[in-house]
Amino acid sequence: MIRDGTVFDDDHLPTSIVGRNRHMNEVTDALAPIQDGFRAENCFLFGPSGVGKTTVAKAAVRELRQEVLDVPYAYVNCWQDYTRNAVLEQISRDLVGAALPRSASTGRLIDRIKTDLNGPGVVILDEVDQLRETNVLYDLHEIRGLSWIGIANREVDLLADLDDRITSRISVAYRVHFDSYGEDAITEILSRRAREGLGPGAVDEDVLAQIARLSEGDARQAIAALRVGARMASREGLSAIPARLVEDAVADAEREVRQKTISKLNSHQRALYEVLEEECGLIQKELYARYREVHDDPVTLRYLRENHLPKLEHYNLVDVERRGGSKRYSLIGVNHPEQF
Repeated sequence: MIRDGTVFDDDHLPTSIVGRNRHMNEVTDALAPIQDGFRAENCFLFGPSGVGKTTVAKAAVRELRQEVLDVPYAYVNCWQDYTRNAVLEQISRDLVGAALPRSASTGRLIDRIKTDLNGPGVVILDEVDQLRETNVLYDLHEIRGLSWIGIANREVDLLADLDDRITSRISVAYRVHFDSYGEDAITEILSRRAREGLGPGAVDEDVLAQIARLSEGDARQAIAALRVGARMASREGLSAIPARLVEDAVADAEREVRQKTISKLNSHQRALYEVLEEECGLIQKELYARYREVHDDPVTLRYLRENHLPKLEHYNLVDVERRGGSKRYSLIGVNHPEQF
């Protein structure tokens, strides 16, 4: 039933973008100066998971490169590359094709990028709020001709740990805010993925609409559910996805997306997650105390509260219950006794 599995991958970039015309226009406006040989405006995309932020960023750069051939660009996943040197190493490889040894100093990396970057270039910083060393944003700002598209869930999480000189550099950047998709938009996204990735007649519009409704505005989860549903139907020897499989497909897709998210957690977030696996329902101070016991290099409570805990919440891994001046943290989907 599945003809092309890559259509359902997270990094698949569709030929056209559904339901995000305004957002595309804003990002392409920010990049427009490059067409005249000038540095683009820095741009930040904010919104919850699964609303098309990364897709819009990549599509806008693709459109730019169709107008201005071979504009240098780099993509950095800051959840994986969250240190200053890791970001600069990735940019050095992608942007100017310079692979320096991992022992290369920050200064050497910056100098190489500055030397080899001829004309304007663009960097996509995905999950930019995961940067442990945010002064790399200042480094990038100081590289002549280089601009960035930063992607994050919430602006407040990005700004929480920035010093004044970095804040002043990014204060004039474009802000593009994304809301969750509506059911019609997700249905159309699924319809296009089905045409590209599934066999003829593999799914009807009613089933697509049912998946869209149950996915609650998260296109990533909806696309995963379509793929899971196709596999379920194939195992039963069916040529089309029946409506009776949709709820199970959506539930399985939710678990799959959750496990994929857990696998990407950095060491601090994983330590928090594992503490809550052992004992759900911890207030913030208790959670921090347990975290300090299990992590070799713990961050401050403030940094944990402003960076790592919000990320677990945004990705629907952790539920926060607020009562009075206290917060209790529990893993979503884990049953636990009342402990507040």
